[in-house]
Amino acid sequence: MTPEPTPPPASARAGKTVQEYIDETPIWADATPVRYSPMTKMQWLIWWLAAAGKFFEGVVVFMTGVALPLMATEFGLGATEKGVIAAASLFGILVGATALGGLADRYGRKQMFIIEMMLFVIFIVLLTFSPSYVVVVVGVGGHRGRARVRLPDRSPDHF
Repeated sequence: MTPEPTPPPASARAGKTVQEYIDETPIWADATPVRYSPMTKMQWLIWWLAAAGKFFEGVVVFMTGVALPLMATEFGLGATEKGVIAAASLFGILVGATALGGLADRYGRKQMFIIEMMLFVIFIVLLTFSPSYVVVVVGVGGHRGRARVRLPDRSPDHF
């Protein structure tokens, strides 16, 4: 049996990964790590970008609620159909997290993030030009059914 190859040290690569920036801790002059430290500028930038993503997800949920009366008028929806449209978003989250969440661990978050953005655009376009109630449900559920980059994944362990 041959030993597993070790990854090259960070200095041999062309730069730090996002995770290396997240896990970065300051080191004292005598090379001992600082036990508790404030977040670095790069960690704050990553945190704010992830928070902005969550904010805009909330905006999408809010806009679904704002658009629901208009969709009800357009498609002649009753109470049950309105409930299905509202629940489709949460069901899309369940399906997306289950189906795509594990793929992010396997193929990398960057690759899955690109794929999830493509899915987002496809389902938003489908939702925009939806000719019927069924297409609205698929569009609302599909545009939310993506693998999520969560804030806890993008914060240092000591926070």
